[in-house]
Amino acid sequence: MIYDLAQPHYNHAPQFPGQPPNSIEYQQLAVVDGATVERCTFMSHSGSHVDAPFHYLPHLPCIHELPLSHFYGPCIALDLHGFSSSHPIAADDLRKHESLITRGIFILLKTGWGEKRANTKEFLTAWPYMSGNGAQYLLDREVKGMGIDGLSTGGYPGQEAESAAHKLLLGAQKLLLEDIHIPEQLLDRKQRHFAAFPILIANAGGAWTRPIVWDDGDLDSESSAAETATKLPDHVTSLMALQRGPA
Repeated sequence: MIYDLAQPHYNHAPQFPGQPPNSIEYQQLAVVDGATVERCTFMSHSGSHVDAPFHYLPHLPCIHELPLSHFYGPCIALDLHGFSSSHPIAADDLRKHESLITRGIFILLKTGWGEKRANTKEFLTAWPYMSGNGAQYLLDREVKGMGIDGLSTGGYPGQEAESAAHKLLLGAQKLLLEDIHIPEQLLDRKQRHFAAFPILIANAGGAWTRPIVWDDGDLDSESSAAETATKLPDHVTSLMALQRGPA
């Protein structure tokens, strides 16, 4: 099975507070101009995206300076449901999953916020986030990186809440993956393969990605592996229906 972890881009999709809204418009339409072309305006840290160390630490690598090996490896998902709003994920929270947090693995943190994704005050301001204390625990366990289903690794609105984990993990050149969806099927305590290759943007501190997780053997043959379906919000798919023309 191949699991899609991406959250979609669309007009006014949820993103970190204070950033200008996303805009995706049709520059031309196939039903009029023979081909459909979109004009996209959105922040590099919106939708599912990865952070480069340069994001917080300008002396460290940008997206284009990181090797492809930075973005793939073994992963495991942790079930972190039940945290209250704006909960700082601490070392004690992570120790409950200590046997799963091993050297060289990507940790995917499912708080349940991915299912809340919408332009609401709860989703946009109150996601559970990685604390500095929790980030240090991950460093001590020598993980390769982490992903989270909230808007950011850090919290909102305090500067310390936002920056502490970022600086620790990016300072150690760990991969940070933000604003993702983690399927419930991944909470079975099994290791799988993971990849989150970014769009190659020169001199950038972050880039969009379509992260995936897959089971052993899925990509080892010529036949296609089964996939989980990608579902867009209803209000997004209804807009697409207006742009369709005859075959």
